[in-house]
Amino acid sequence: MFDLSVTAVVVCVAVVFVGATVQGSIGIGLGLISAPVLAIADPAFIPATITIAVLPLTVLIAWADRDHVRWHDAGLAVLGRVPGVVVGALIVAAISETVLSVLVGLSVLIAVAASLTTRRVPLTTGTLLTAGTASGFMGTTTGIGGPPMALTYQHSDPATMRATISAFFFVGALMSTAALWVAGEVGPRQLELSMLLVPAVIAGALTARTLTDHLRAELVRPLVLTVCAASAVALLMDAAT
Repeated sequence: MFDLSVTAVVVCVAVVFVGATVQGSIGIGLGLISAPVLAIADPAFIPATITIAVLPLTVLIAWADRDHVRWHDAGLAVLGRVPGVVVGALIVAAISETVLSVLVGLSVLIAVAASLTTRRVPLTTGTLLTAGTASGFMGTTTGIGGPPMALTYQHSDPATMRATISAFFFVGALMSTAALWVAGEVGPRQLELSMLLVPAVIAGALTARTLTDHLRAELVRPLVLTVCAASAVALLMDAAT
């Protein structure tokens, strides 16, 4: 089944569903939660497959919360994303799958550590451009582009954070997919695997709409961070063997 064992398929679909549900609720989470597990199951999942699969999720979130999108902020972040995407695509085309796995694992651990900070990042032209560049680089190389934008918006209204980041992610994911395609990193295998994940992504997005008003961030956040860290450590251990 997709050249994966039934167990691997079930695990991949399940972790993507959970990641999509979390991202649909708070704005980020799909890449952080699922990328380490997907990379272990099949390196072809990272980064192109997960970048393609996230597209319907970003559309659904941005549309549902469209009245809360800060279009000016999203536009600045997209502008900043351009150099990050270009550099990221060049690096992905030049490194091995093992090195890429290490990058994914380290990116997740750094993101987890960064998310623990309580420092308030001001919403300025400079910070949005910088966050966009960092997000573009991380998203294109590892499929995990959420943390820089999340840190920028972590003290904003939840709906504004969720909607603006999703609008940015939609355009950004299109940019990253195009760059990876030019770099030769998108082929039949990546498209096939993305079709495996899309139903779980859509199901997670729809589930999130029923949970948004009931999730308690103080309970969900530590659990998500723990799962992310554990998955990243497992991926690094797998890459080291």
